[in-house]
Amino acid sequence: MSESDRSRILQAIIAETEPHPHILGLWEQGSAAFGRADDLSDLDLMLLVEDGHVEDSHAAVERALQRIAPIVQRHVLPQPTWHGHWQAFYRLQGTSPYLLVDLCVLQASTTNRFLEPEMHGRALVYFDKTGWVRQEPTDPAPVAERIRARLEADAAFLDLFAPFVRKEVLRGREVDALGFYNGLVIPRLVHCLRSRYAPWRHTFGLRYLSQDLPTDVYAEVRDLLFVGSAADLPDRTDRAMALFRRTLAELQSLDLIQLLEETR
Repeated sequence: MSESDRSRILQAIIAETEPHPHILGLWEQGSAAFGRADDLSDLDLMLLVEDGHVEDSHAAVERALQRIAPIVQRHVLPQPTWHGHWQAFYRLQGTSPYLLVDLCVLQASTTNRFLEPEMHGRALVYFDKTGWVRQEPTDPAPVAERIRARLEADAAFLDLFAPFVRKEVLRGREVDALGFYNGLVIPRLVHCLRSRYAPWRHTFGLRYLSQDLPTDVYAEVRDLLFVGSAADLPDRTDRAMALFRRTLAELQSLDLIQLLEETR
């Protein structure tokens, strides 16, 4: 991907959508909103439209893309999406396989705006006709409550099911053991670590871990993730559980709201 391709696509979309009477705003999120965009970044675009104008609005974006190059791949997420908005991914002929256009279309009445700066960075606003695109500090109290509830559930879940990794190794079911480890143990450990070091993004899973965790903690997680053989799984599980419990104990000694305030 070249920066010129990225810029040409963006400028074409702005030129097509800004005059559209039912399109109210356009902004970019993703790595660009954190100042981390590089030659491998895609385009994470949010399009704000009047209610009832999703179809004609994303069609306008597609016209802009077709002016650059033919659309060779178009993947529309099945409705309803987990976030409630229309979303699709596009790849253009002749561009890098990394240069996806990730388009999310929001209707003006939505309350789920993806504009929390602590989670999504500082949006790059290309136009905003109504002043709708506002980023204000997020109330930490509901976030703290969600973190507490999930940590409590995760601790109980791991006490019950982390031993299943060793059980499946003893049975010779190596794939089952790996499934329990990667599917049950690691996600809960990562959530706990995120809650401690990047609590606003506690639900982000493995994404951005190298930026969100201290270097030594990230190195430990990386080592736990790359398993050499099934015989390593019981020891890795024990280490993961020990790290989970240490981190959980530390979190329980902290004021989560204060932690969230400190990590905005």
